[in-house]
Amino acid sequence: MKIQKLFYGLLIGIMFFWSCSSDKSNGGVDLIIGKWRAIEKLESDQTVELPVCLPHIYTEYKADNRVTGDKILSNNFPVECNSIVFDFNVVWENLGNSSYRIGYSSEEGTIYVMYKDGVNLVQELPDGITTFIYEPY
Repeated sequence: MKIQKLFYGLLIGIMFFWSCSSDKSNGGVDLIIGKWRAIEKLESDQTVELPVCLPHIYTEYKADNRVTGDKILSNNFPVECNSIVFDFNVVWENLGNSSYRIGYSSEEGTIYVMYKDGVNLVQELPDGITTFIYEPY
């Protein structure tokens, strides 16, 4: 009986510390990991038009902390977006409390607030005014 109580006590303790040790969701997978496509831009909580090329690219946050992306080619792909080049030297870091540092690996990067709203990913820019909403791609 004492061994069983000790076992359950250790199990509860491990579960408690495990649940407090991470700012990640989805079973230990960071919430931003995946491919995302911008669907909405807000400024001061008002919807504004997305930049022309933004709906035609996706961003991928990888589990190894790299950021990549590519064009989403379609029949209505804007000609001006053909010149988009992706620099594969961008990295992300989870700072906790929904804060993420994103930038070139050789620089400090920019801190964004990022969180899920349903299945969508919300990214608040440091200006405190601009927000982007991304859907899974």
